[in-house]
Amino acid sequence: MPESLLDIRDLSISYGPIRAISTLTLNLREGEVVALLGANGAGKSSLLRCLAGLEKASSGAVAFRGDDLLRMPPSERVKRGLVLVPEGRQILVTMTIEENLLLGATQRDDRDAVHGEIEELYRRFPNLAERRELAALCLSGGEQQMLAIGRAILAKPKLLMLDEPSLGLSPVFVDELFDYLAVLSESGISMLLVEQNTRKSLTLADRGYVLRLGSVVTSGPARELLEHDDIEAAYLGS
Repeated sequence: MPESLLDIRDLSISYGPIRAISTLTLNLREGEVVALLGANGAGKSSLLRCLAGLEKASSGAVAFRGDDLLRMPPSERVKRGLVLVPEGRQILVTMTIEENLLLGATQRDDRDAVHGEIEELYRRFPNLAERRELAALCLSGGEQQMLAIGRAILAKPKLLMLDEPSLGLSPVFVDELFDYLAVLSESGISMLLVEQNTRKSLTLADRGYVLRLGSVVTSGPARELLEHDDIEAAYLGS
């Protein structure tokens, strides 16, 4: 069995009197894709932001590759291989496409390898290659999402966290996005995926957790969750 990559135990996150996450326990193994499902307000984004070091935990413990994650500053988490693609992409639209990609490699010193990986991204996404010296503002929403994921890949993630990557994208770009995520998964990159498209998410994932009001209400193999038609109606707001 693959080794444990991420272990969350009894994690709670609060914003003043509001409890966003309540004593949540979750684990993810090397090479796995784990889907986080739940309606708006379930605490999914709060969890990813906490793991990235952008929100503080109120209590609980998180181990990443056996080390205490909650004691690490955000920069150290990225250096260790925990990388977040945030909701809304948050690329720097006044910088060029290539400058955005290079930002992902800020903590790397293997420049030749970085440039080789950028060229590989350009081969996969020729629309980015054609405009590499233009400001990222020129890209469509789908192209911006591919750029945001490419930037994250340049950070050499051991665990790639994605927050609503298909939000606002056309069906064509959603298919392209998930095709690319499948390629990344096959290359061995582990993922923690928050995604509104339940079926796409569970088709990609190995396992899933369903959150409601900050707590896990059910979990299991993705294939089994896909077979339960009542899960979406009961917990996902549809």
